[in-house]
This record gives sequence, C-alpha cells and structure tokens, in this order.
Amino acid sequence: MNPNLKQRIIKEAYRLFIAKGMKQTSFCDVAFAVHKSKGAVIHYFPSKRLLVDAVVKMCFFPASQLPTEIDSAVEKNWDEFLRLYRNPIERVINSFPEQLNGNGLMHYMQFVSSAHEYMDDFSQMYQELFAKEQDFLSNMACNHKMCVNDTAEFSRQILNTSIGKTFLGMFLKMGSADFPGW
Repeated sequence: MNPNLKQRIIKEAYRLFIAKGMKQTSFCDVAFAVHKSKGAVIHYFPSKRLLVDAVVKMCFFPASQLPTEIDSAVEKNWDEFLRLYRNPIERVINSFPEQLNGNGLMHYMQFVSSAHEYMDDFSQMYQELFAKEQDFLSNMACNHKMCVNDTAEFSRQILNTSIGKTFLGMFLKMGSADFPGW
C-alpha cells in the first residue's frame, strides 16, 4: 500500500470531477491521470461512492473552510476583513486545481449536485458548513458591537453579497428547505 498513491488518486479524481464531472469520470480516467492501472485505483477505492466520499471530505470541504488569516484580519481591521472575506463557494472555486473553461460556478454546482447523488450525508454536511459560516459571521458582528438585532441580518448579507445567494437558491430547490435560519 502506498499512501502517496492514495493521495494522488484523490487529488487527480478531484481535478477530473471538477473538469469532466463525476458521472463522466471513470476509474480508467483516474488511473491514466496517476499513471497506474485501473486495478491500483480500485485497490484503494473499490467503488465510485468511496472515491467520491474521499474526494469530498479530503479536498472539497477543506477548501470550503475559513482561512486562518481571516481571524487576524477581524481582530486588526474591519476593512481588511471585508476585503479578505470570501464565502465558502468562492473559496472552493478559487482553489480549483486548474484553470477551467467556462464559469467556475457551473463547475461548482455540477460537483455539488453529483456529490449529493453519490453521498447520502452530503446535504447535512453542506448545511453544517453554511451554518458554521453564519455562526462565525454572527459572532464576528457581535464582537464588533453591532446591534444584536442586526447581527443575523448582517451575517446573511455578507453571504448573500456574492455568488452564495445564487447557489443557495438552487440548493434549496434541490429539497433542502429545512436549512436553518434562511
């Protein structure tokens, strides 16, 4: 077993899932990308569901997380925070492993839609991501002594000022109407 090969498979599968789509990416495509046999890929990931699960948990969600420098920006300078802040969708799009043809948001939406199909717990994990994001923004607003009545509205506005609003509308139509606080 080669842990470096497993990481390379995950990295290349992520790149291919974004560029080609999950449904259009085969084990042979991944094997070709890592210069190994299809059997080597299947050795680590016996099913596509397991490969998708690993890619989502090891690449997609970490790319969605707040960068560490955002905490220091909040403490130092409000304007610096507003300049640096990107919602989770933008953070993922900006971290895509290669320059893609077309709209990054479309690639993102296709990835999320397919991940939703392959992973039973993806919707819950995705909702938790946005709930944490809103909690962070609400706490940040409270720490800056904003009016308590405005805190929830402010945290929603920060997320909604960018492509988050567009994607959230599509996500809610997919059947996640129980998204807390929206």
